[in-house]
Amino acid sequence: MTRKLKSALFSTLMLSGLFFLSGVIEGSVGAFSIVVLFYAGVGNFLYGIPVSFLSDYLTRKLLKFRFMVAGFIHLLFGTLTTFVIGGLGIFAVVCSLLFFLFEELQRKNRLQFKVNRKTIFINGIITISLFSLGIYGLWHSMGTNSEKETNQIYLIPSGYKGSIVVYYDVSKEPPLKKEGKFSVIPVKVENLEALADTDIEQYGITLTSTPMNEDGGTINDKYYYVDETGKRTEIDQYCISNGSSGSFSADNEKEIQYTTLQITKTDCSEEFFLNGKDIYHTQMDEVHDYWRNNLLAEN
Repeated sequence: MTRKLKSALFSTLMLSGLFFLSGVIEGSVGAFSIVVLFYAGVGNFLYGIPVSFLSDYLTRKLLKFRFMVAGFIHLLFGTLTTFVIGGLGIFAVVCSLLFFLFEELQRKNRLQFKVNRKTIFINGIITISLFSLGIYGLWHSMGTNSEKETNQIYLIPSGYKGSIVVYYDVSKEPPLKKEGKFSVIPVKVENLEALADTDIEQYGITLTSTPMNEDGGTINDKYYYVDETGKRTEIDQYCISNGSSGSFSADNEKEIQYTTLQITKTDCSEEFFLNGKDIYHTQMDEVHDYWRNNLLAEN
């Protein structure tokens, strides 16, 4: 039992230590390592130890292939946690491997009396550390590469302020052009008769046959004012407020998807960035009412 308690403790500290080191390297205090320490400890002591006893029981009569079978059992039960905790199961897999290796290291120390214990322990720690760093690096790389980004460039007529809507997957409309990894959204300013003689008569709109990217992800969009010569002037982020995304359809046949945003020139602030302006929300409701009927009739 002592051997298993040590294995649970060592594997918990090892995993937490890796995240602490990673946090320090990246310039943070490594606070996430405290969270890892707690959950890894709970998993190792309450789940890992019973699994280790089960492994010992199932492999007690094996000689030649005991190491491989025992390792498989530990990794199998670590992998099964993904059905409960989803993507966080990668931590359980790493913990199960660390637990198993520490367990085997102590077993080898106990059985091989003629071998220098200190040498075995140091070599084991180095091997486990390098392997764990490799696993963490792979996980971190996969997480970074799989992170989604929106990657859109909005080209907005100079001086415009108000709401903007982009309607996707609209038949007979041109697809969005690309600039590298970015999709270019050319915004047109039009007048809405229902809002005639008001300060919000003009609104921004883009119609495209390109389907909307439903994966979402980190907003990595860029916003520019464009003058008559095509010169672009980047817009401050606090002058932009990202709105809602959604869709509408007629009898569940043709579905039109959309995204909205608001832009201002005089009220740029954190408040606008987070919440927009009520008058532009009202404007957007009227724009949707108008285009919902027109687009569904055309498509």
